[in-house]
Amino acid sequence: MSTVSLAKPPSYDSPPQFHRTPSYAREPRAEERRLAQGFVRNQRNERAADFVKQSKTASIVLRLSDQAEGVEIPTYGLRAPIEGVVELSKPDGLVHVSVKVEGTMKLHEFGEGGMVTSTLCSETVTLWRKGIDPGPCPDRLDFSISLPTQYSDEKDTYPLPPTFEAHLSGLPGFHADVEYQVTAIASKTKLPLGKLNSLGQSAVSTPFIYLPRTCPSSPLPGPLQGSGDVPESTDWKTYEATVNARSDGARPINVRFFVPKSHVFCKSEPIPFHVSFVSSAVTLASLLPYLTTEENPGGKSSTRIQLLRQICVNVKDEYSQTAANTELWKVIKLGEGTMRRGADSPRMLSFSGEINVDTTVKAGAFKAGGLWVKDFIVFQLNPSNALRGPIGDARIIVPVRIVSDPYSAHTGAYVDTPPARISPPESVGEDDVPTLDFDAPTYNGV
Repeated sequence: MSTVSLAKPPSYDSPPQFHRTPSYAREPRAEERRLAQGFVRNQRNERAADFVKQSKTASIVLRLSDQAEGVEIPTYGLRAPIEGVVELSKPDGLVHVSVKVEGTMKLHEFGEGGMVTSTLCSETVTLWRKGIDPGPCPDRLDFSISLPTQYSDEKDTYPLPPTFEAHLSGLPGFHADVEYQVTAIASKTKLPLGKLNSLGQSAVSTPFIYLPRTCPSSPLPGPLQGSGDVPESTDWKTYEATVNARSDGARPINVRFFVPKSHVFCKSEPIPFHVSFVSSAVTLASLLPYLTTEENPGGKSSTRIQLLRQICVNVKDEYSQTAANTELWKVIKLGEGTMRRGADSPRMLSFSGEINVDTTVKAGAFKAGGLWVKDFIVFQLNPSNALRGPIGDARIIVPVRIVSDPYSAHTGAYVDTPPARISPPESVGEDDVPTLDFDAPTYNGV
């Protein structure tokens, strides 16, 4: 019998010894950057609590499911079902039990503009009716109502607007309010559905926040690359303006403002930008003292790059004799960036920076009837003597959209309805944008 000689197995190096495993955190540190984000199945655990509201007599309790622990107001997103339970301490003698979800938009112009109230949604679901549903009324009734995705008025159809509130003090002024609420009703009388009457009726109501989740359709680009006077990138959009220079031998200055081509940014991520000034070396040397940068915070000019929000209200007063349309608007600051010196060339000064969005910002831009919320990045060079001084002024307005979620290539990993991908905003002409306040007030969350 022959024997088979087995070769000795190869040797392997010993695995490296780690003294500790690497540490990880859900949020990136200051020196790190999030490239993509997905959401896994256990995310629903963060919204596993019930929101509970009861009437003054505790005869009826409204319990809303799938909410974050300890929230003061429940929150729902796009196509989110409003689900829960109506609990009754004394169901005997009831005629019907129902739940109503409604949304309203109130626009009030102080002065001659008038006031308009629009119904955004209104749906009543009957949970139990005496004589129609079998048996006595249960002490617990489940319900589920889905929010619509849009609403219509006499002029057009719009996406359902988010919860929103804004005001402009003084005369003329305005107050705009978009609000939603859910109400549970238990009645011992045969009133029409949705009609509230204290006689023989118990009700409990709570407002809720409607914030549809949205995300960019593409990730943020890498740093702008290029050589010479013209940086090149297909991921960045260029906006240009010309600054007059009046010194002897000076030439006009070409301002090039670069923003990511998508124009759509997550509210929790810094918005990158680049600025370059192109002219002769002599002209650029005279411009430099007028630029406000990290290296020169007290420059002769106030050079500012801001994220601004414009809130427009237009109400037609049906009772006014002129029946004219009026438009009021307010501009508030959502964030501001600072320029950092970059790589220069003999005919170009280069800067870059980021804008951090105010953490109190909840909703992005939207249009709903007479209420229009628009967001812009505004570059402005504003010397104190721009009309006659050595350096003129310039302003560049870039329309953008602010969204709730960062870009993710794996929207299928979302447990809840994934955020809708948002396309770039429309271009803006001079006739579309009123003069923006240079020193806009800081956003205060309303």
